[in-house]
Amino acid sequence: MAKKETMTIIVSFFVFVCLGLLGNNPSIYAQDMSIEESYLQKSVEMMIIREQAISSDRDAKFLALEYLRQMIEDGTDPKEIQPLLAHMALEGVVNKTRDEGRVANNYPDIRMKAVEYLGSIKTKESSDTLLRVMMADNEPTIVSTAVRSLGKLGFNDNNYTVNAILYVFSHYDNIRPDNVLALSVIDTCNTLSQNDDVKNVAVYSMLMRISSNAAYIKPVRDYAGRTLAKLYKKNS
Repeated sequence: MAKKETMTIIVSFFVFVCLGLLGNNPSIYAQDMSIEESYLQKSVEMMIIREQAISSDRDAKFLALEYLRQMIEDGTDPKEIQPLLAHMALEGVVNKTRDEGRVANNYPDIRMKAVEYLGSIKTKESSDTLLRVMMADNEPTIVSTAVRSLGKLGFNDNNYTVNAILYVFSHYDNIRPDNVLALSVIDTCNTLSQNDDVKNVAVYSMLMRISSNAAYIKPVRDYAGRTLAKLYKKNS
């Protein structure tokens, strides 16, 4: 058994003992935990999740992601969740650990899940992290997920988010057009336009480029054309 897994088990057992959840008195199981005991348990749980999130072990990170997903669904305070997801979303790209010159913590699947979950935490900090991911990551699938998550959050002060998305998309469109990224960009523009947030002429130019670029499959080109017509009709 790995040292970190062993430590996790030991810490968990210690918490149960401290909280009086183990013992010879059967009636103790029927007792409600005090506020102090509940807080202690929650604090230790967060400590364990944090250790798993920053661990170099991929399986431990996946376990942390599962815990964090459940916490999001349970309505846990975003301040406790967002920093850990931000760390994993940027790990291997911005937050690098090297082993003899090789990046040892490059887990694209971990980053993609963290980026997806950040889209469920509606805070400016989440949006800022997703913008950093979109600018720094070199995996089109992760960039696409970041674009979709930004659309879900909806932050677009002074068209900053839209401009950033257009900048990144332009890079991929010129170097290696990606159908999934194009779909994500179109969807996000659709989402933001529902709040009258898309007034950037460059959006129309981008949609025209996609709709006329044979590098994209026909359904993507057609979708871009329909979105362009819709936005034009709405804002004309």
